[in-house]
Amino acid sequence: MKVTDEYVKKTDKDIFSPFIKNSGRTLSVLGTTVTQNPVLKRYAEKDLGLKLELVTLGGFTAQQRAALSPQSYDVYDQWFHDIDLSWPTGSLQPIEVSKIKCFDRIDLSALNSYLPLKDESWYPTAPIDRLFVNQDLSLSRQISGEISMLPTIFNADTMAIVNPKDDKAYSYSSSWVDLLSEIWTGSVVIQKDWAISVAELLLALIEKKHLEIANIKDLNILEIDNFIAQLNKFMRSGQFIEYWEVEEDLEEIVSKNKTILCSIWWSGAMKLKSLGHDIRMLTPKEGYRGWCGGLALSKSISGWALDAAYEYLNWWLTGPAGAYICRQGGYFTNITGVQSFLQDHEFEFWINGEAARYDIFDNEGRLLYNSTQKREGGSLYERMNRIAIWNTVMPEHNYLVRQWETLPWNYR
Repeated sequence: MKVTDEYVKKTDKDIFSPFIKNSGRTLSVLGTTVTQNPVLKRYAEKDLGLKLELVTLGGFTAQQRAALSPQSYDVYDQWFHDIDLSWPTGSLQPIEVSKIKCFDRIDLSALNSYLPLKDESWYPTAPIDRLFVNQDLSLSRQISGEISMLPTIFNADTMAIVNPKDDKAYSYSSSWVDLLSEIWTGSVVIQKDWAISVAELLLALIEKKHLEIANIKDLNILEIDNFIAQLNKFMRSGQFIEYWEVEEDLEEIVSKNKTILCSIWWSGAMKLKSLGHDIRMLTPKEGYRGWCGGLALSKSISGWALDAAYEYLNWWLTGPAGAYICRQGGYFTNITGVQSFLQDHEFEFWINGEAARYDIFDNEGRLLYNSTQKREGGSLYERMNRIAIWNTVMPEHNYLVRQWETLPWNYR
C-alpha cells in the first residue's frame, strides 16, 4: 500500500535545498554499523553539500542516547522497535509527511510483512503500528500527516553456519531450536542486543518445548523469569562460545576458522563472505526475525539543522543508499528508486530471488555469489512473508532488560 493522499507532495523536483549547502555546519547522525559507513557518508555529503558527523554505536548504547540525550544528535538512524523507547521520552519530534518528497513511493505494506494494512495479525509489534502520529501524539497505523520515523531499510534475518567443514551445510534443514541443540553445544554465537536475541531465543525455547508462553509478543513477569532461568542454564552449560555487539566483533570471532552457528545480520554475513569466509545463510522452518529501520528527528533541532535533516531524509529515498544496502543483502522501502541504481541482474538476484546471471559482487567489488547461485530463502516477498517474529519492545521491557543483564555474559 502506498500513501497517495493530501498529505504527500508527489514531486521529485527540488529535492535538495540550496540553503543548507556549504554552510560550514555539521549534521550529526546517531546510528549503528548497519547503515553508517564512510561510503554512504561521502555520497550524501557530495549530493547535499554538507558535512556529516556519524556517531556509530552499538544498538543498546544508541538506544539509550536517543531516548535520554536528544541534544547530542540531530538525526536518529535506528530500528522501528526503538521508537517504543525514544518516543515516550519526548526525545523525537514528528516528521511532516508533506516535506518528504518521495513518500508516496514507499510501499507501507512492507512494514506489515506485505500483508494488507487492515490485516492486524502482527499488531502491535509490526513497524506499521508505530509509524503515524495521531493528534494526541500516540502512534498507530492510522494514516495522518506526521510520522515518527521515515522507514528506509528492512529485512528478514536469520542464522548462518560459518566456515562449515563439508557440503552438508548446504542441505541443512534448520530451526531456531538449533541455537540450543546439543549438536551445536560450544559452537553457538548469539547477539547481546536484547531486542534481537530475546526474539530468537524465545522461538528456540518454545520450539524445544522448554517454555510455555501465552503471547510471544507480550511476556508477563513469570514468563520472563522462566525464560531467563532457562537461558541461564544454557549459558552456564557452555552452549554459547561467544556473543557479539557490533559487526566488527564477528570478524574477530570467525578469524579462528572454527565452524560455528551464528545469529547474524545479512550485512554482517555479506561482509564476512566478502573476506573469504564460507557463509551458509539458513531458512528456519519457523520463519525469520523481521525488522525495519528508519530515520527520526531529534526534538532539539530547529532552523538550519532541521532543514538539513529533512534534506538528509529525502536523500535516503532517492536510491543510491538503498542500492548500497541491497548489495549487503538488505531491502529498501522505495524499491522503484533502488532499481535504477542496481544492474538488472543484481535486482533479479537480490530482490526477485532469481539465479544469478553473472557473478554477484558487493559494493567494493568483492565476490559474494557465483553465477547460477541463488540468494538463500528466495525473493523479497517470499522471505518477508515468512516472518515468525518482529523485533519487539514488550510492555514489561524494563523488567526484561534488567533480568537480561543479570545473565552470566562473562561466559566467553
